[in-house]
Amino acid sequence: MISKIRPLIFILICLFTLNRCSADIKNDDNHFTLDEIVTALESQNLNLVSFGITGYPLKLNDVVPEVYSVEVPVEEEPYSPEFLHFYIFNSEKDRINGTKEFNKHMENAHFTTFPFLYEKGNALIVYWSNTKDNPLFTKSIDTALEQLQ
Repeated sequence: MISKIRPLIFILICLFTLNRCSADIKNDDNHFTLDEIVTALESQNLNLVSFGITGYPLKLNDVVPEVYSVEVPVEEEPYSPEFLHFYIFNSEKDRINGTKEFNKHMENAHFTTFPFLYEKGNALIVYWSNTKDNPLFTKSIDTALEQLQ
């Protein structure tokens, strides 16, 4: 009787372990790449131009952002691009820590452009708008991030 129970217990332990592993895989659903995010934003008719790494962008949790400009429509203002900084972290937890670090850096900052933060999974996007009260691209960014699965 005991010899029949041991294999059954072993099988149950294996099934429990596999179930835990699949739960960890489900958590990876919130892991996005820069290309996925840029594609989602461009689907909202945002004209993004890669700047790569320029100047001294704020490094958060050991991640240096990729910088893109968003071309402002000419009727709004002649060549006055706004910028997006894309921080792609290894995990959602790292992104949360990066956001805390960003907020700490911004406590005493004086702005000529204004940061709007967007968080999705492992990604932090900082939209630097030329205006505090009427940022041009918030609705487009919100819509694009909602589309990401």
